[in-house]
Amino acid sequence: MLDRFQQKFVEEATDNVASIEEALFELESDPENKEIIERLFRSMHTIKGGGAMFGFNDLSNFTHNLETIYDHIRNDKIKVTKDIISLTFESLDYIRQLLEMGQLTDPDDIARQQDYIKRLQAHFAPGEGLYVNPNKAGAQQAAQPVQQEAAKEEEAGPKNYLVNFEPFENLLSNGTNPLFIIEDLMALGEAKTVSYLQDVHPFTEFEPLTIRIKWQVILQTDQDVNDIKDVFIFVEDDCKVEIAELPKGDIVNNTDKLPEMMANAHNTGVMLKKEDFDAFKVVKAEAAAKKQEAGPKQPQQEAAKIATQRVSSAKIDELVNAVGELVTMQAQLNLIASKSDNEAFASITEQMEKITRQLRETSFEMSLVPLQGELVRFQRLVRDLSNKLGKELEFVVEGGEIELDKNIIEHLIDPLLHIIRNSGDHGIEMPDERIKKGKNPKGTILLKAFYSGSNVVIQIIDDGKGMDPEKIFAKAVEKGIIDKNANLTKKEILNLIFASGFSTAEKISDVSGRGVGMDVVRTKIQEVRGEVTVDSEIDKGTTLTLDIPLTLSIIDGLMTKVNGEQFIFPLSNIERILNPQEVKFNENGVGNIFTYTGEQILYIDLNNLFYQKPVENMMDSKILLVKNGDKRVGMVIDQIVGEYQIVVKPLGRFLRKVDMISGASVMGDGSLSLIVDTTRLINYNKGLRNKKQQQVKKEE
Repeated sequence: MLDRFQQKFVEEATDNVASIEEALFELESDPENKEIIERLFRSMHTIKGGGAMFGFNDLSNFTHNLETIYDHIRNDKIKVTKDIISLTFESLDYIRQLLEMGQLTDPDDIARQQDYIKRLQAHFAPGEGLYVNPNKAGAQQAAQPVQQEAAKEEEAGPKNYLVNFEPFENLLSNGTNPLFIIEDLMALGEAKTVSYLQDVHPFTEFEPLTIRIKWQVILQTDQDVNDIKDVFIFVEDDCKVEIAELPKGDIVNNTDKLPEMMANAHNTGVMLKKEDFDAFKVVKAEAAAKKQEAGPKQPQQEAAKIATQRVSSAKIDELVNAVGELVTMQAQLNLIASKSDNEAFASITEQMEKITRQLRETSFEMSLVPLQGELVRFQRLVRDLSNKLGKELEFVVEGGEIELDKNIIEHLIDPLLHIIRNSGDHGIEMPDERIKKGKNPKGTILLKAFYSGSNVVIQIIDDGKGMDPEKIFAKAVEKGIIDKNANLTKKEILNLIFASGFSTAEKISDVSGRGVGMDVVRTKIQEVRGEVTVDSEIDKGTTLTLDIPLTLSIIDGLMTKVNGEQFIFPLSNIERILNPQEVKFNENGVGNIFTYTGEQILYIDLNNLFYQKPVENMMDSKILLVKNGDKRVGMVIDQIVGEYQIVVKPLGRFLRKVDMISGASVMGDGSLSLIVDTTRLINYNKGLRNKKQQQVKKEE
């Protein structure tokens, strides 16, 4: 079982892998971008260093080989190719597996890793993929200055650096061992180390998680300053580091002056300075004078303030649940206060309600995560589909910053992946077919997200061949899903793709076409009280629209009564509350339609629907005007009780299959109220009407 430091590393490494994936898509479209290449290299280096530090040695070894490819790329030894990008994506999948597996012990797993490493090393083996910069006059001419420079380096002697390493006091608290950093420095070449213990507290005041030691390392290496800086990537915010270049030569092995200098620095606490090494100069004075030295870094006066903090999703769930219980208790308190004549008690209750609402809003915002965080896997899917199907596909995102409840996003991932897969497989045509139709050979899949009231709308839009309603209708009849004489609108026909077992794929592939999926998509979306619809035009494309609530836990609701029972309607679905006197009903109530502001609107009598007891006097009722797509539907109820904050609780197993009800809530007085899912209620009522119409036709 991972300790908390290892778990923190796994979380941060997972974030780094996601960042690398995002950068890879940028690099694929701009392979010469040095900034992206450097970003990739440093992220890989961070994973490698952290892996070695926290016991993930196999991960560190593997990532080192992947990092080497990008080190060669940034040093212009090899070019970015499509094969390297694909291999990197595959390597990132393997890194995720290593983060889960930890240290490898099974011989098969070890052999598998060796095979992966060999594939990586093939890209930086001696002579493999090397090239001469085309901007230079020629390979032979270009090589001469390099050889001359190397000769000068050899003549002058090895490079030396003085590295000051001063950890902040809290460095140990994140699991970092500074001695491992010293070891990494020494691994770059030959080194001597001076430690400064003057600030260490006496044993009686010893604090285990506080570090007060400073180090200086005299490093002799053939690496450059960037390689030294890379050692500190993982702790760059937790320490102060200064690197000064010293005279060239074999300083580390000097036995005349260096030991005395180091001992004096250690004993007195006066740290060595660059000037102390002037006596070791082995290069000519005039050559040294030509070098321009960078000014010393300004000391870091204050640690950066923490702007964000990683919190376990389980803790956020606990907080949201606790706030939900608090909302229920607040409703009970309001009920008691309404029956009390104590003004002080009423005032405290009102203040508590404000605090409860503030807590509810804060916890709600904490549970939201941006859709952007999941887009990389969609981009990856489209890229893989493009390679596998031989199609040119482009994935475009609008509204990736939109935020949703993390639990809802978890439910949406599989449906969205399936929809995007279908768009790439069935929707987008082959390039030659698109050219014949006068289209761009590259097909586009657009993910578009935007807010709509308290809901989020997500659309997957492709510019492919679209869906043929006649073909869908014929297939549905063949599958026995509908009767051949059914009279359906185009929209109803298109929505038949969500019927269980429906598929128009002519052959089964490893991508799609097994007759399952779209019904599961609809079921998954309905589990989070969402709805999915489809619209399509032949040779223009297809749009699937997901209408999703922002959160599942706490909602603002309108309490109503029907036949003496309590029902709650989400306020976000209600457009207006009407008195029957404001509308004009059809004569004799035929067709359950009334006219309001010149529009004919269908209404549903909930007494009749729920209890088979039509409302006795329509004029004594209330009408809720609710939104249903681009239309409006009236809900006839008996009474409006008021507006409440509602904690949504799931239904028990006996009521789970009641489509019209999405949950329940315990009110302040202990009574139970059912939460109405207006979209499903409308669809259910529509199904009943269709059955009645078909029955009438059969009788005729």
